Amino acid sequence: MAGSVHTPRKSSQEIEIDHLLAEEFSCDPKFSARFATACGLRFETLRVLEAVAEPSLGGEGYGDLLVKAEMDGSRIAVLIEDKITAGAGHRQAERYAAHADRMRHEGWNRVLTVLVAPRAYRGERGRYDITIDLESVAEFLDSPDPARRDYRRKIIERALKKKAKTGVKNPDIAMHRLHSDYLTWFEKRCGREGLEYSFPGIRPKYYDGHSWIEPIRASGFPEHISFRHRLWTGGEDATGMVDLIIDSNLPLSELERLETWKPERANVGPFGKDRIGRPPGTQVSIKVPEIRQSSGFCEASAAEAFNAMKLLARLVVKLQHLQER
Repeated sequence: MAGSVHTPRKSSQEIEIDHLLAEEFSCDPKFSARFATACGLRFETLRVLEAVAEPSLGGEGYGDLLVKAEMDGSRIAVLIEDKITAGAGHRQAERYAAHADRMRHEGWNRVLTVLVAPRAYRGERGRYDITIDLESVAEFLDSPDPARRDYRRKIIERALKKKAKTGVKNPDIAMHRLHSDYLTWFEKRCGREGLEYSFPGIRPKYYDGHSWIEPIRASGFPEHISFRHRLWTGGEDATGMVDLIIDSNLPLSELERLETWKPERANVGPFGKDRIGRPPGTQVSIKVPEIRQSSGFCEASAAEAFNAMKLLARLVVKLQHLQER
């Protein structure tokens, strides 16, 4: 069972900034020019072709924002990682650099990796091509309408205030133990049943909010299909959730089949419906018992999650058979 990449759950402030920047790159050429200049780029003409929130990093998890542009006739791409309070993800800068190399081999003339973070953030600053302070990005935001400009700058201002108030959290030792026990148990269970599932590798540090296990992949399934285990959901019910993620735009006929074929206690809903630049996908979710670091790893609860994952995998196989007809 191969350890791949763990994509931590992002804070609501980071998601808001991802989408704010995607919109600015897509709609405001002056913002794009200011940002490109801050990256050290020199140009006569600049045209943004696409700004994609949550871009795939070639099978190694997801980034925050990918900006594709044409600059003086050359194809330029910028991979952006937004940070506020969260620590660096597992091999995060390394994964960005690897995907930048892949894009260069695919014909992009220049690809930069950029960390956007508060001035006080340390993280992996030296491992990205460029670092731009979030405080500076706020100044790049402008509009003929002062109310709109101030509203959008306040989005960043709120994030900076949260950073100043909370700082970076201390690692959660019990959470690290929970993830370690989880991966050990699932590896043994997959081996015993002859199943080839790929789970994210263990990270050096975990924090209280790292309650998602993703991406989980099954051998033979296409890259746009993965599983996610939310150890707890934070709702009123004491519950976890196993999700089948189909990150593509399914035709109506297949959505109808999903509703018909889904396990009895599963729900079908949209995935990534608020993303900018990418169509929404679909997720099929099954409630399972929650697993928390405060009470420790529970084999019985893990077994229920494992069985839910197998039910969802069978659903994928049925869909694949439908597509082959």
